[in-house]
Amino acid sequence: MRLFGTTGRKYSIFSKLVLAFLVVIAPMYALGAFVNDRGAQFVEQEISKSLRQQAAFYLTSLETEFERMMVLQREFMADEDLESLSMLEERLTEYERVIAMRRLQARLSLIKESSLYISSARAYIPSVRRIVSSDGNVDPLGRVRLERLKSDALSASLPFVHKEGEIYIREYYPSPFNLDVRDPNFVLELQVSVPALYRFLEQLPGYEDGGAVLVQNETTIVSEKHAASYEKIKARVEALLPAWAEQDAAFGGASEARTAALSLDDEHYLTVRVYSPSIHSHMIVYVPEREVMGPLQRYRTYMWFISCFALTVVLAFAYWIYRIIHRPLRKMVGAFRKVEQGILQVDIRHDSNDEFHYLYEKFNFMVAHLNKLIYEVYEQKILLQQSELKQLQSQINPHFLYNSFYLLYRMTKAHDVENATRFTRFLGDYYQYLTRNAKEEVRLEDEIRHVRAYTEIQSIRFADRIRVTLEDPPEEVRAVPVPRLILQPIVENAYQHGFDFDLDDCRLHIGFSLEEAPEGETMLSIAVRDNGAGLTERQIETWREAFRLDRPIREVTGMLNVHRRLKLKYGDRAGIRLEAGDPGLVVVMTIPVRLPEAGATEGGDRPC
Repeated sequence: MRLFGTTGRKYSIFSKLVLAFLVVIAPMYALGAFVNDRGAQFVEQEISKSLRQQAAFYLTSLETEFERMMVLQREFMADEDLESLSMLEERLTEYERVIAMRRLQARLSLIKESSLYISSARAYIPSVRRIVSSDGNVDPLGRVRLERLKSDALSASLPFVHKEGEIYIREYYPSPFNLDVRDPNFVLELQVSVPALYRFLEQLPGYEDGGAVLVQNETTIVSEKHAASYEKIKARVEALLPAWAEQDAAFGGASEARTAALSLDDEHYLTVRVYSPSIHSHMIVYVPEREVMGPLQRYRTYMWFISCFALTVVLAFAYWIYRIIHRPLRKMVGAFRKVEQGILQVDIRHDSNDEFHYLYEKFNFMVAHLNKLIYEVYEQKILLQQSELKQLQSQINPHFLYNSFYLLYRMTKAHDVENATRFTRFLGDYYQYLTRNAKEEVRLEDEIRHVRAYTEIQSIRFADRIRVTLEDPPEEVRAVPVPRLILQPIVENAYQHGFDFDLDDCRLHIGFSLEEAPEGETMLSIAVRDNGAGLTERQIETWREAFRLDRPIREVTGMLNVHRRLKLKYGDRAGIRLEAGDPGLVVVMTIPVRLPEAGATEGGDRPC
C-alpha cells in the first residue's frame, strides 16, 4: 500500500513491520528450537545415565549380598558339629548325635535370619542319612534324593542350582568333581528367596510399563508386576543374550552398565543391562521410550501451537501498529510537502499524547531550547558513566568456575559428602551473589559475606593450605552501601598472583579501619594483605602510574577495574593503592562513607 504517488516499487509499512518482527523473532525462535532439541537430547542422555547408575547400584548391592551369603556358607563348612556328624558319626552316641543336630539347626537358623534373600538353609549329611533344616525339621535323606544332589552338581553351574523355579546355592564337601565315584561328606544348601528377589526387582525402574528382570544362566527371574510388560520383549532379549554375553567376555567380564535400544513393531524400549560375573547374572532394566520421551514430545507439540499463535499475534499486532501510525504519518508527510513548497506557516497538532505528539512539537519548534540541550548533554554524560560502570562491572569473570566444577567432580567421585556439601553451599552463595540482577549497590556486610564464601571455596580447593583471616568490619559501617564486587577481585588477585601453592605457610589477612580525612570526611580503608611473592618497587610504581592514568598494564586487571569503578562512583577521593609487604603485598582500598547519625535507622545511610 502506498502513502503517496511515487515511481518504482514500494513496500507498505505493514509489510515492513511484519518483516521486521519476523527478522527479530526468527533467530530467537530458531535458538529456542535448537535449545529445546538439545535439551531433549540431554534429558534422554541423563535418563539413560540414571538408569545405568540405578541398575549398576542395585546389581552391586545384590551381588554383595550373595557374596556375603556364599562366604558365610563356606565358613560354616568348618562347623564342628557338621564335621562330627559327617565324618565321625560312628564315634557318636545317639544322645551326642541328637545334640549335635540341634546345635547345627540353631546355626543354620542364624544363617537363614542373616539375609532377606535366604528362605531356608539345609545340611545334607549322607553318613547319618539326614537332612538338617533351619526350619526345625530333621528329614531322612534317601538314596534317590542323594543321587539327585550329585546329578545336580555335575550338570549345574555351581554354586547356583536352578530347580523347578527355585534357586539354590550349594557347597559340596569335598570337591564335587568326583561325585560320580563317591558320595559327598555333606552338602550345604541355601535356598534363595524368590519372592524377596521379586520385591528387589520391583524397586526398578519406576515407570508404569517398565520393569527389571534378572537372567541367571537359562533362568529368568521376573516378578508378577513386570511379567506382562517383559513378555513383550522377552523373545527379543533372549535372542540378544548370547551376543551380550560375548560382548561382556570381550571386556573381561567387567560389570559395566550398558545401554541398548530395542525396537519392536509397535514399541521402542530404552534398555540398560549390567552383568555380574560373580553371580553369573544379567540384570536388564527396560523402559518404553514413550514414557521417557512422551512429555518432551508433548512439549514439542505445544511449541508448534505456541509458534502458530505467536505468528498470528505478530500479524495482528503489526496491522494494529500500522493503523495507529498510518494516519498521523500521512499528516506529517503533507506538512513536509508544504514546507518543501515554501509554505512555512504550518502548524500541525496531534490530540493523543504519544510519540507523534512529540514529533509534531519538534516540527513546530525547530530549534530546541538551550536549557533543554544542556539537560540532554548532562543526562547523556550520566548515562555514559552508568554505561561504563556496567561495562566495567561485567568484566569481572568468575574464571575459577571450571576448576570449581572439576573439584566438585573429584569430591563426589571420592564420596567426600561432607566437603562436597560445604563446597556446593558456598559455591551456590558465590554465584547467586555474582549473577543476580539486583541494585548496583549492596551493603558492605553483604559484600564481605560474598568474600567469605569465596575464601571458603578456595580453602576447600587448596586443602586449607592458605590461612585466611577476615576481620569483622566496624559496626557503624556494616550497612553502608558500596558498589557490588569491589572486594572479591582484590582477594582473587592475591590467590592468582600472590601465592606459590607449593608452600604450606600461605596467609591472607583482610582488615578494616576508619580514618578521618583532612576535609572532615570519614574514610573506610580495607586492607588485603598476603605473604606471597609480592611485587618489586618498579612493578608497584608501574601500577601506581596505571592507577593515575587509568591505563591497563595487563590483559586482565581486576584491581584497575575496581579502581576505575570507585573513581566513577566517588570521584578522586576513592581508589586503590599498593604497598610493599614484608613479605608479600598490601592492597588498600579507600572509600568515603557517611556514618549514621544518632537515632538513624539502619539502611538509611548513603555513601558520600
